[in-house]
Amino acid sequence: MSGTGLKKIARSMPNTPAQIGQGVTVWCCTPNIEAEERERIEQILSSFGKSIFVDDENCIDMSTSISGSGPAYIFLLMEAMIDAGVHMGFSRSTATTLVHHTLLGSTLYAMESKLHPAILRNSVTSPAGTTASAIYELENGKFRTVIKDAIWACYRRSLEMGGEDSNVGPGRMPVPPMVMSPSHHPRKAPRGEIVTEVENVKAKDKK
Repeated sequence: MSGTGLKKIARSMPNTPAQIGQGVTVWCCTPNIEAEERERIEQILSSFGKSIFVDDENCIDMSTSISGSGPAYIFLLMEAMIDAGVHMGFSRSTATTLVHHTLLGSTLYAMESKLHPAILRNSVTSPAGTTASAIYELENGKFRTVIKDAIWACYRRSLEMGGEDSNVGPGRMPVPPMVMSPSHHPRKAPRGEIVTEVENVKAKDKK
């Protein structure tokens, strides 16, 4: 939020489900915003879904990759599942209803049960069953890795758009800034081709 010239700033990252009051918004603000003002901000952001306050502004870019852009990931999964259903023989209307309610019900179940996703997944997966066969294909296709790489790519792009260093994440090493310290000791020029050529010219002049 620095560099804007404004004294009081509240920065937020909402998402598209906010249009129906089911969004989630991550936000932060400058320290000089009073408690009463923060409450008003919280009320506004909570009017279209869940609001989460963070102290670290870096969390805004991080949330962009999960909740901000996240609906697009879900819509892509939704689209793929619906298309598969149509390919198998369902009407598009029926396939859409099945996928919508499967995603909605699974999300509500996870939220209400408060169980780890791995426990919920295992509860649906019987040994050598249909779900196990599907999970095998997803794992073999590096489903987890693709999802995580997509989220990291989104985060890096968010940093780039904000003029920040995007060299972060798995396999990335932040490049430390180069600091040139002045030398207090005079150094002689290295003896190489340039010095040799100059000496040759001087030698010719003397002749």
